[in-house]
This record gives sequence, structure tokens and C-alpha cells, in this order.
Amino acid sequence: MLDFKPPKDTPFLFWWAKINLPLHMKFSMRGTSIKIMDGALERFAKLKGKHTMVCPNHSNRHDPQIMFSFGVKAGEYFNFVAAREVFDYDHGVNGWWLQHLGTYSVVRGAADRESFKTTRRILSEGQKKLVLFPEGEISRQNDTIMPLESGAAQLSFWAMADLEKKAQAAKKEDKKDDKKEGKTENSAVAVDELGFEPVYIQPMAFKYTYPEDIASELRGSLKTLEMRLGLKVDEEGSFQTRIKRLAETLLSTLEREYNFKPKDAVTMNDRVKQLRVHILQNLAGILSVELEAGGRELEWVRVLRNKLDDFIYEDEKDMSEYEKEVHAEKEKTYKTYYKDLNRVVNFISIYDGYVSERSTQERIAEVLERMETEVLGGESPPKGAREVMIDVGEAINLGDYWSLYKKNKKEAVNQVTDRLFSEISRMLAEMDAKRKVRYL
Repeated sequence: MLDFKPPKDTPFLFWWAKINLPLHMKFSMRGTSIKIMDGALERFAKLKGKHTMVCPNHSNRHDPQIMFSFGVKAGEYFNFVAAREVFDYDHGVNGWWLQHLGTYSVVRGAADRESFKTTRRILSEGQKKLVLFPEGEISRQNDTIMPLESGAAQLSFWAMADLEKKAQAAKKEDKKDDKKEGKTENSAVAVDELGFEPVYIQPMAFKYTYPEDIASELRGSLKTLEMRLGLKVDEEGSFQTRIKRLAETLLSTLEREYNFKPKDAVTMNDRVKQLRVHILQNLAGILSVELEAGGRELEWVRVLRNKLDDFIYEDEKDMSEYEKEVHAEKEKTYKTYYKDLNRVVNFISIYDGYVSERSTQERIAEVLERMETEVLGGESPPKGAREVMIDVGEAINLGDYWSLYKKNKKEAVNQVTDRLFSEISRMLAEMDAKRKVRYL
């Protein structure tokens, strides 16, 4: 059922969350702290009171808390947009908190009109910045980002259109008033070329690091996984050797689960890719979805997830009671397919050699966390105290693309999305170069 969850900003809860943030970071997030790069707060402050969508990379489930922490330092609170399903976590308790801290829902890929209207309203009013994670999925990787969805740019351009309409309406009213007062057109106040305040997209980058040695914790994770998969614990083996053995065992298990036999004489990377494609194509057949030939796996995931969301959150107001019962039965089955998609995303950027080519603590932790999510279930906790590096890029003024948008909407959206991707990628690389790296 498409039941929109609107934001219910509650000032007292914003204050309460701010006061309790240090305790939450210390205990619930295992000693997580933030390190804001030089000049980042100043760049962010330039857009205070402006119509702004903030777009950070999305590598970790704690990104919203990190954004909130940054907001405390910047002296601002934000609105957030989140996938509809997260509002149902913990029997709705999670959703209650999210809504009262300024978050609202969106059903990805659906014509979620209420969500779109809320986004346009928040951006056009400009009272608070809006945070949206343009990757659309938690990437679970620190060094790079996944290809971005186009929604951030498209929604921002729609808000620009609303602002232009308001400016045109206001201009008409001014002309009427001038006419009544006998003023000439030359007496009107001059405006800039655009004629109204533009919308900005603010790129941001988060990089999770472990400043201290976490090798002991990582070995404990390896041991737990080896025991769970029925392997002999190899205390003397290297991280790379043990991880590769775990990956081989896990891959063979999943191949049997999906009744999939890889082609002969292929590498582990080939086997992982073939299995991902097999899972997605099999699900596409079940859902009667045609996947674009030669398309990226992540795009396929988004198409299939959107199909599931469309069905699960379908508007039931015109259904009979019997139709609702039939829909509910099928909905239970459809919800199980999310696990298949999450499984593909979990391993979509991991390959044989991912650790050996750059065996930092963070990369090893990333791979083990993915394996723990698959084998142990649930969310894997941090492996130690983390320091999250935060940078703010140069804002993207959509006014610079407005004339192009009016001529070619798709091209304008693509250019802004590509620029956002490049800016976040640049910041991640620069932050990595500035930190002390621990190799294992």
C-alpha cells in the first residue's frame, strides 16, 4: 500500500537528539567520531538559507547520523528523504523517529506523487536543506561510489520550475500594482538574467576510517565466519588467504542454492559475475520484467526493485476486500525477493583481488562485513572506533544549466549527475591521500 510518510519536524526531538548525540556515537556506533576537512564548513555555509539539496555518497548505514553530526557543527538541521521500507523497521519505531526528525518516505521508481510534491515544496521554500543519497543503495565501499541515480538532479530541476512559476506570478502582480499607481515599466526593479533564486546541489563525501589497529577484531571475524561455514580455523594464515577461502566456500554454497553451474574454466571473478547475472535474470523472469541487454547489473537491480516496490506499495483504495487478500498473499512472496537483490548489491563491487591489490584495514573490514551480512544475517557492527572524514565540494548551481534543461531535459540531468559523481569521487580520492593508511 502506497502510504506516504510525511516529515513531522519536532523541535524538542531535534534538541534531544543533539544533546544525546555524543552518547549515541560512543556506545551505539562504537566510538565513531567525525573529522571535517579544512574549508568544508565555510563552503557549506555559503548556501545557508538557499534552496539546496545535499548529496553525499552512501557507503554506510550510519550515514544519516554522520550527516546529523555534521549539521550540529554547521548549526543547521535538515530534512531527509528515505526509502519507504525503512519506516517499517523495528515495528515502526524507526519510522516514528525518522518522521519526527524531519525525514519523509519515497517509493523508489514509483510515481510517488506525495513524496515528489514534498521534495519540490522543501526545495522551493528553502527553509532547510534537503539531504538525499544519490546512489540509492548503501554501497558498503569506501574508496569509490556506485553510478548515481538521476533523481537528485531531476527533482531539483522540478523545484526550479516551481520557483520560476512563483517568480513569474509575482512579476505579474507587481506589474498590476505599478499600473494602478501609474508607474512606468522603466521604474521596475532590475533582476538578474535568471529572474529568480536558483536551486543548488551540494556534493559531500564521507570516508570511514579506522585510525587504530583493528587486526585482532578482524581475526575474530574471520574465525567466526570459518566456524560458521564449517571450515578449519586457520589462525596462521594471512588475511588474503583466509578471505579467499571463505569467498570460495560461500560462492559454492550460493551456486548450489540457486541451482547454477558456472561455465567451465572461469575465474572466481567470472563465477561471481555469472551468479549475479543468473540471480537477476531469474528474478526478471518471475516478475515478467525485460532487462536491457548489456545493461549494468546495478541498473538491473534498480529496475527489479522498482517493480517490487510498485507492487508492494500499490494503491489499494479501489480494490475489493477479496482483491486485497489476494494482493497480500502475493506481497509476502514478493518481499522475499528483496533478499536476492540485497545479496547481489552486497557483492556487486567485490572481486578476487579487491583486498590483495590494496589490503588496507578498511577494505578487509568491508569484505568481512559483507560476508557477515550474508552468513550471519543482520547488520555487521563496526570493527572498532572509526573516524569519518567529511568534505564539502563546490556547489552546483542549477541556474547554469537552466537554459539547457528547457531545450533538452535529459541532457541537462545527465550533465549535472555526471558532475556530482565526479566531485564526490574527487573528494574521496583527496581524503584518502591525506590520511595515514594501515595495511595488513
